[in-house]
Formats: sequence, C-alpha cells, structure tokens
Amino acid sequence: MKKILLIALLSPFIFHLSPSYAQRPHPEEPGRPGPEKRPEITELVSDLSSSQKSKLETISKDSRKRVESLRNQQKAVRDSIDKYMEMDGDQSKVLYPLFDRESRLHAQISREMYATKVRIDKVLTKEQRKDLKNKCKHHQKQRKGKKH
Repeated sequence: MKKILLIALLSPFIFHLSPSYAQRPHPEEPGRPGPEKRPEITELVSDLSSSQKSKLETISKDSRKRVESLRNQQKAVRDSIDKYMEMDGDQSKVLYPLFDRESRLHAQISREMYATKVRIDKVLTKEQRKDLKNKCKHHQKQRKGKKH
C-alpha cells in the first residue's frame, strides 16, 4: 500500500512537461486553462551530480515517449468507444473488447509509471529520494488547494 501511495505522489513529477508552474492553454478548448505545467525532476532534487542529472533526463525523456504513445492509443480506443456508444442497438460485441483494450492500456501506463519510479530511485541517493518525496507531497498539497 505504501508503494502505491508513493507512486501516486511521484507520478506527477515522473511525467513532467516543463520547468514552469504557469498555466498553459487547454489543448482542446482555447481560452480555457489547461493542465498545470510540472517542474523537471532534475529541478526538484537537490545536489544532483552531472551524471545523475543526465541519467534522470534520459529516464524522463524515454518514459515520457512511451507513456505518450500509450495515451495516444488509449485516446483512440476511447474515441471508438464513444462512437459505438452513440449507435442504436446492441454494440456489445464491439464495445466489450474495446473496454478490455482500454483497461489494458491503463494498466500498461501504470506499469510504466512504476518502472520509471524504480529507475529514478536507482539513480538517487536515499537522501535525494527523501527530498523528492517531500517536495512531491508539498506540491500535491498546493495543487489540491488550488482546485477548491
């Protein structure tokens, strides 16, 4: 249970998008604010060596590519689900396999997030992991405060 909680805490930082906390435009609805940009993991961890920084950048970049691919596949499946849900009649023979595919993609994303966390943990020292965990908790509290 503690590992799942830690993954939940670290996941926003594993798949960071940029160093700025500023809001960016919503990708599908111009004028509406989009998701908050997240800081680079290398900016969150104190006292990184150049080797650690390079490894973390590579881990993040590779993981981001894999997750983006999975999310694009998941979006395509969801679009298909939406199309068939709007049709008249029983579409269960088409929809049930799509539901299964969507679930498998979600599980693959979760596994990728965990694998990335493990790779990051191997690069960081115990103190750096603790520092990162504390900063993640702090950032999550700030984000929750903004939503209310």
